[in-house]
Amino acid sequence: MEQCESIEDCFEVATVDAYGEYEQASSWLTCIEEMFGKFDRVQVLEQEVGLEGFDLANETIVVALCRQGNKKTKIPLESVHFQKLSPKESLWMDAWKNKTKKTLL
Repeated sequence: MEQCESIEDCFEVATVDAYGEYEQASSWLTCIEEMFGKFDRVQVLEQEVGLEGFDLANETIVVALCRQGNKKTKIPLESVHFQKLSPKESLWMDAWKNKTKKTLL
């Protein structure tokens, strides 16, 4: 995944040999876990919360598993802000957001 130089490269890596919506979502989840698994804190609606990992919602939507105090919630990945992303991490987040936009159209 570090070899990716463009959004298209990220799409190729994330979806190679993934057929159908569920397999593609699972492949994206794997890439997201690898690229963003080091983070333990994120911003959601300008509030810092704990990040416990990632999962799939409705079998096709990658979500962040967040915690604030005793409250746990699943937040769509495009609503989560990661602090101090590296250029590669920014590229992967842009690829995910671009994928999400295309799905909604």
